[in-house]
Amino acid sequence: MIKIFKIIPFIMSLSLFGCQYSNVQVNTNNIIQKKSASRINLDNDDSLTKIQERGLLIVGTSADYKPYEFHKLIDGKDEIVGYDIDIAKEIAKDMGVSMRIEDISFQGLLTALNSGNIDIVIAGICPTKERLEAVDFTKTYCKSTDKTYCQKLLIRTEDKEIFNDLKSLAGKRVGVQRCGIQEKIVKEQLSNSNCICISKVPTMIIDLKLNKVDAALLDSDVAKNYANTHEELMISEIIFNENEDEFRKAIAVRKNSHTLIKQINKTLDRLMENGLMDEIIKKYEEIDE
Repeated sequence: MIKIFKIIPFIMSLSLFGCQYSNVQVNTNNIIQKKSASRINLDNDDSLTKIQERGLLIVGTSADYKPYEFHKLIDGKDEIVGYDIDIAKEIAKDMGVSMRIEDISFQGLLTALNSGNIDIVIAGICPTKERLEAVDFTKTYCKSTDKTYCQKLLIRTEDKEIFNDLKSLAGKRVGVQRCGIQEKIVKEQLSNSNCICISKVPTMIIDLKLNKVDAALLDSDVAKNYANTHEELMISEIIFNENEDEFRKAIAVRKNSHTLIKQINKTLDRLMENGLMDEIIKKYEEIDE
């Protein structure tokens, strides 16, 4: 049985660690695993054992990132769903434990992880170099057909002819999720624009519709979801320069949690090899509510 809890956002001290995936393990994974293996003695690593003895996996996420994780009313009850959540369920199942979800603001997730309040973070998070200084990551995951990953700029349909290249965004207000990888992209590639950091993605979408921001930079799946469900919004054809390794999705754990990483990687391998990963992601790709 899965319980869902909302907790007060944690201290903002790890703001630089905020935010995405492939069936082929990227270089950062090799670095992570080699470092982990060299730093610890596996016989002394109880990261997995503690969870199994407790009988409960505590999963941290930020449920405002449809289709990855979001709130949905099911039979009159507020539930957190999404393909990250389904993946977490499979991880808990393979561990032989139950699962509890902690809904935390994105910028507080790694603080909560390192404070021991949660066991893992699965929240559309990518293993950037900055985050690797604070936590370890599992291998990356995605649909077997995905070879690249990209960010998309969501704009109002009425502005289609206005925003057609990076230069057209000069002086404009571009919304990003606070501490997300998009914040870094805007500051580096759109230095002449105004980067507007917003904690919750749904708030960003409302601000876009109300002309409080001129555009919103989101990962492709999230942008497509909003474009498909809001006729007044669309995806711009503007293309951003991207470092592919920094846009792969992975699951964060505390440093030196090698046995936990090994166990989670087994589940990710199983899901990708038997096609279930594709099914899970496809289930939420075109969610229309």
